[in-house]
Amino acid sequence: YEALELSALRAAYALAYGVAEVPSYEIDRADRIVCFGADFLGTWLAPVELAGRFAQARDVDGGRHAKFTFVGPRISVTGANADEWLQARAGSEGLVALAVAGVVASLRGNALADGPLAPFSPDAAAATSGVDAGRIRALGEELAEADAPIALPPGIEGQGPRAMEAQLAVALLNEVCGAMGRTVRLGAGPTRGDSATFSEMGELIERMRSGGVRTLIVAGANPAFTLPASAGFAEALGNVTTVISLNPHFDETAAAAGWILPSHHALEAWGDAEVRPGVRALAQPLMRPIFDTRQREDILLQIAPEGGTGPSAGSYAEYLENAWRAELSSGEDAGGEGGTDDRWAEALRSGGTVAGLAEEPASPVLTAAARGFAFSRVPPPEGTSLVIYPTVQFYDGRGANRSWMQELPDPVTRTAWGSWVEIHPEMAERLGVANGDVLRVTSSAGSVEAPAYVHRGIRPDTVAVPIGQGHTAYGRSAVGRGVNAWELIPAVADEASGALAVAGISVEVASAGRRERLLRGQGNDTDAGREIGEVWNVEHAMEAIEEHTVDLTELVEAAWDSDPNSPYRWGMTIDLNSCTGCGACVTACYAENNIPVVGADQFALRREMSWIRIHRFYEETADGGVHTVHSPMLCQHCGDAPCEPVCPVYATYHNPEGLNVQVYNRCVGTRYCSNNCPYKVRRFNWFGPEFPYPLNLQLNPDITVRDTGVMEKCTFCVQRINRAKLDAKEEGRTVADGEVTTACQSSCPTQAIVFGNLKDPSSRVSQIARGARGYRVLEEIGTRPAITYLHDVTHAELAESGHGGTRGEAADRGAPAEESH
Repeated sequence: YEALELSALRAAYALAYGVAEVPSYEIDRADRIVCFGADFLGTWLAPVELAGRFAQARDVDGGRHAKFTFVGPRISVTGANADEWLQARAGSEGLVALAVAGVVASLRGNALADGPLAPFSPDAAAATSGVDAGRIRALGEELAEADAPIALPPGIEGQGPRAMEAQLAVALLNEVCGAMGRTVRLGAGPTRGDSATFSEMGELIERMRSGGVRTLIVAGANPAFTLPASAGFAEALGNVTTVISLNPHFDETAAAAGWILPSHHALEAWGDAEVRPGVRALAQPLMRPIFDTRQREDILLQIAPEGGTGPSAGSYAEYLENAWRAELSSGEDAGGEGGTDDRWAEALRSGGTVAGLAEEPASPVLTAAARGFAFSRVPPPEGTSLVIYPTVQFYDGRGANRSWMQELPDPVTRTAWGSWVEIHPEMAERLGVANGDVLRVTSSAGSVEAPAYVHRGIRPDTVAVPIGQGHTAYGRSAVGRGVNAWELIPAVADEASGALAVAGISVEVASAGRRERLLRGQGNDTDAGREIGEVWNVEHAMEAIEEHTVDLTELVEAAWDSDPNSPYRWGMTIDLNSCTGCGACVTACYAENNIPVVGADQFALRREMSWIRIHRFYEETADGGVHTVHSPMLCQHCGDAPCEPVCPVYATYHNPEGLNVQVYNRCVGTRYCSNNCPYKVRRFNWFGPEFPYPLNLQLNPDITVRDTGVMEKCTFCVQRINRAKLDAKEEGRTVADGEVTTACQSSCPTQAIVFGNLKDPSSRVSQIARGARGYRVLEEIGTRPAITYLHDVTHAELAESGHGGTRGEAADRGAPAEESH
């Protein structure tokens, strides 16, 4: 069972093309992208892979920048990276897709225009969705003219009582656009393995409630938390004689079990998975078990023979190896060189096998059932609509027990350590509330209370609550944090697919008459005209890139901010056009550099220790909307660093390779350096860090653990630099380009961060830094930073063409200063 399963998507493609599978979305091939709600850059399907493909489709330096339109009731991580936002009512995304498909089919002469698409005109869709008919028609015209368009379907946020129909609507749009077989490919997704639908879970609950289940084994799932409370799973569990939990954590389901047989963590266990046909992953233990646990499958293998004939393998590792050897010695995996032993050893070494697709799959043929399908006419929703959505930190709730995730600010709201209710400023004015005022959201299934977050990234008739918080059992970081948004969802399923309906739910919203802390990692939604997060219109960017010339023998100015005798000047480039704001770099820095988590109370006092923060700025567009810019900020390793001359003990200084070094055992904590830093990227240890067992095992042995009274900051992962220099020295050479990757760089799914030696004219970082889009933050004050930022690029018309634009008024007006960074 998976809470965020894809049964509606599978059912739609089963009806349309006769195959119940998840297609491969080749965004990198597209020149026009439209998404009908799925947060594919954050949580939907395979966000790391899709984010990389998205960056390739918008590689402006490579001469392409696919225009991207997002359709949905609120701005998600994906919506924040769009050029255009069509504010459709929750649950109406499929209707908009039908209207757009009708326009495309008419312009391209497709027979579907007179078939299932005929009743759904832009005007009819506008009345229900709230999206202007002209914009729907314009979107259809742009898709019809595109050479390689692609449409992505709704995610869980848009999964309503007719979820399969919404997915089918997007499939038909891809059909009339000519995307099927080109940018959307069948036969390229996983074919083995599936999860139960919500309807099937409902059947199980009925069996449990009636006493039809004597023994229930829960392995790797937490249905007591992720199923809607109205489904009655917790109550039905009381009628089961024996409940056994094989989960690695003490979660809500384990707390209700009579037997707890704790299993290994994924990093301690064997496993495998099919990524897509021909691509299979093999996982092996990376560490010895920390606690008295066992491999989950070993427990099942031991139980199996007691109830009949079971596998003969003595352990799951043996069972897995036998299965892999059997496949490696026969079938498509047998074509490699060497014997089975060699192929098994190679699979272990490389982490799996990659056979690949032999040829491009042919364009699938639409079934007669899809050509004659009668879509439902959905009436406009009444009152206030509810949107619940997974976040990059917690997904369906499984990430809430990780303190790194709790302290990572949400990419859209910049909020941490809790839950919130997103509302539009118009609704906030009507209710008389501001940021931090507690709202009571009530549906037919239940009620929750959480502080308001007021911003323009949501429809005025909609509220949104993230899922994943509100745990009653799941570790000290999770328990008591926020509210469980699953409690607002009625137990209603899509009849066609069995998927849980979470979109289109009407709620009542009222002020609870009190305030709570709203912990945010950012205070202002604009950069106050300081040109920190800069944006260019795509026409201006293309023109500047075309006219720009680079002398390959010339070095960037920052390369000389080091010892003339040193072959190195380390520097970095950050492409704002590729950065999606996901926060992977922030958490990677925590892991690599032993950065402590300070907790909610200290976070409220602005004492978080993160060496990287991601600014989320809004730029005004000419039509009165906003464009979002994500700008990572870390130590700039300035050539003329203001922090260095004010340190009385020489704890921070400029080393021969241009790094701004921090010597921890010299620091006496005056904080003069922090006061003098214009980028505000230094952190002060107010307390000694605590890493209670087993968290101490996560510490990087190459990095000092800092203590009370010491300043710290980004070091460009100097430990990795030194390791590469030692290896190069043994071979009698200098460090080659690409041998050093920082933690933030290696974790970035879009490769927005590039690091290297600025003194090497042929290095990638040096060439990018000399590009047309390069600029340095606050360079007018003469700090000479080693980090070059590249302008974000958008198809939207900015308020000031060719520049960053006029910054809009802060969206979090009314937030008390003491509760917002």
